[in-house]
Amino acid sequence: MKIKLQRVGGILPMTKEAAIEVDWTDEEIKKLLDCICLKEKKDSKIRDATAHFLEVKGKATPIDLKKIPLEYKAIFEGLEADMKFVKS
Repeated sequence: MKIKLQRVGGILPMTKEAAIEVDWTDEEIKKLLDCICLKEKKDSKIRDATAHFLEVKGKATPIDLKKIPLEYKAIFEGLEADMKFVKS
């Protein structure tokens, strides 16, 4: 299954993203999203704010990268390192 990490916003509002194939089960994805999903919306009016999204099966979910469980940390660090700018 392909997952995509997206970062949007910043000083100059831009989108960056990276994708990777993983062999996680639907149950693993659900447990991961339960841990890292943002429960409340961030204030989009905050100057220079950035937001991260995890896209799985075409559905993007806002996430908190600080809540990534240890067993997934290396994958997300790799995704962050591989992010490229995309045109909006």
